[in-house]
Amino acid sequence: WLEGSCSLQARAAAGGGGGGGKRSKPSKPSSRVDELAERWAVGSDGDGTFDEALVVDVYGRFLAGGRSGRGRSADLSRLELSGYLERYLWPHFDGESASWEHVMSIVVMLNAKFGEGVDGWAVLRAERARFDAFFGRALGLPSERAEMPWLERAEWVRFLVRAFGSLEEEMVRVQALKLASLPMWLTLSERDAASRLKAQPALSRPWKFVKKRRTKEAALPSGPPLSSQREESFLPSLLRQTVEALALADERARGAATEDGVGGVDDEAEGGGGGGGGAS
Repeated sequence: WLEGSCSLQARAAAGGGGGGGKRSKPSKPSSRVDELAERWAVGSDGDGTFDEALVVDVYGRFLAGGRSGRGRSADLSRLELSGYLERYLWPHFDGESASWEHVMSIVVMLNAKFGEGVDGWAVLRAERARFDAFFGRALGLPSERAEMPWLERAEWVRFLVRAFGSLEEEMVRVQALKLASLPMWLTLSERDAASRLKAQPALSRPWKFVKKRRTKEAALPSGPPLSSQREESFLPSLLRQTVEALALADERARGAATEDGVGGVDDEAEGGGGGGGGAS
């Protein structure tokens, strides 16, 4: 549901649509991608050098949300086959200094691997601390940009769907389940929370601990830490955004249908249907 709503918005933003448009010609080989791939294709870790500016450039040229269709798919496939994720992006990822494009590039490349039926988590499994830092950065991608295009948001939601669908993977489970735990009840009204506690009395003691911890964190000079804020509001906020996205998509669809209907009436009128008493 989440992924579908964002994909719907992404297609609308890209002007995508129905089957009536012209089909694009197959893209020509991108020599630029192949040339860049030489930076990391030799050996398991490339030539040992790393350039964050190159990651930003590659993302903007070949992976960004403004591009879609066969051209982007072909470039993505070349980057995947060259080992861009495992030989360049992941070995040089730093949770504190990595650019937004670096984090988003890992998200896109993971989605590509899973789309090909490959276990993307295997690339990240050996370095738990690095994965934890990456997952935290990935959760915050929309908040790090003033505006995140729908195509990019669709990639992000696709990653979240995959994460919550991979709870058998221990490193993923530890991070994902923090977002679906008892602190989310803090977004409920006192009445709703009391009703749920009455139905599940075993949670009364953990609930008191959660509230006590939040009270202490709220008194901190900097307020509750980001991890606590996400435990409380990440999923509720995402669900609200999804409902808003669906409503916007419905509104746009209705507007487009109205415009098509008006256009059809105008065309009919211009066609000379103005005679007076014809039977309809």
